[in-house]
Amino acid sequence: MLTSLKNIKMLAVTATVAAIMAFPAGAQDIFTVTGVHVDERAETAAAARESALEIGQRKAFEEVVARLTLPEDRAGLAMPDTSTITNMVRDFGVSNEKTSSVRYIADMTVRFKDDELRRYLRFRDISFAELQSKPVMIVPVYRTNNYVSLWDDPNPWREVWSRNIATSGLVPIKAPIGDLTDISAITAEQAENGAMEPLGQLARRYGADVAVVASAEVTGPQSGETVNVSVTRYDPTGAPQIFGVQEKTQAGETLNETLVRAAKSVQDQLADGWKRANLINYGTGGNLMVFIPITGLGDWAGIEKKLVGLPVVRNSRVVAMSKREVQLSLDYVGSTNQLQTALNQQNLSLSRMGELWFIQPSGSDRLDGLSLGS
Repeated sequence: MLTSLKNIKMLAVTATVAAIMAFPAGAQDIFTVTGVHVDERAETAAAARESALEIGQRKAFEEVVARLTLPEDRAGLAMPDTSTITNMVRDFGVSNEKTSSVRYIADMTVRFKDDELRRYLRFRDISFAELQSKPVMIVPVYRTNNYVSLWDDPNPWREVWSRNIATSGLVPIKAPIGDLTDISAITAEQAENGAMEPLGQLARRYGADVAVVASAEVTGPQSGETVNVSVTRYDPTGAPQIFGVQEKTQAGETLNETLVRAAKSVQDQLADGWKRANLINYGTGGNLMVFIPITGLGDWAGIEKKLVGLPVVRNSRVVAMSKREVQLSLDYVGSTNQLQTALNQQNLSLSRMGELWFIQPSGSDRLDGLSLGS
């Protein structure tokens, strides 16, 4: 007989279990999946826990593969067996643990071995992207009954984004808090009209370069509403990108749940657009001899750390170095355009003058002081 929820008690995480550990805040990356909820029953608590942890790792595997690949590329990818997934897991942690004699509930964080996951996908000829973009700023405009709202209440669309933003993955998303600074930065009408300066001001406040106006309109009778979302991605370096999302309220579903699904669809399309532009062909690549102007060893250490952390950089070797410049041999995968995009996400720019390539911090002009005689 199942024990009632009133009798479910909290379990302490045992420090002696090496696989279960706590993760420091901010230690997540694209190969880490958080918030995996498990709730399993079995004949014993131990069996329920074992089953839940196995299922949680499988859910996390599905999510990380979806994060890196396009829907059409992973459509024919079969779910691997448990041992294969386990071999790709670096470690995992649990929180909010609850158990009874026959039930186990928890939220899991699973970290995958990046090299093993790459190898798994490449062996099956699945294209993937792993370059993370800079954060984008969602501007959630809400339309219903001829009423347009951005900062005014009620705006359930803004509330959905504030609770359901994707802070990890390839396209991290920021949502405005709607305080007086936000209200003074931009109006709903300016957002829908694509006013670049107010949009840029709002984005920069939250550390984003790109603003995405997601204008949701609710139509139809109550309990049978349709949510139509018009999305425009305003990139200061290119033309606006526009797409639409439509979600209909399903039987037994609230409007808020429909809005959550619509927000998830917007997130997925933003991520897929980024992935399509940044899929890496590991069979291509090359070598560049680049010159990097520096202001000192500390400055070079910061630039080098950014270069080493890029997924498109296979190897780098210092050929020559002085107090003012570094000459670097850089091996990369993909195209030079993809290398340029990857550097831009780290606030570094790649440029070419004649036959020579240069890397410098974005927005700076250090090339005037660079000696090309080394």
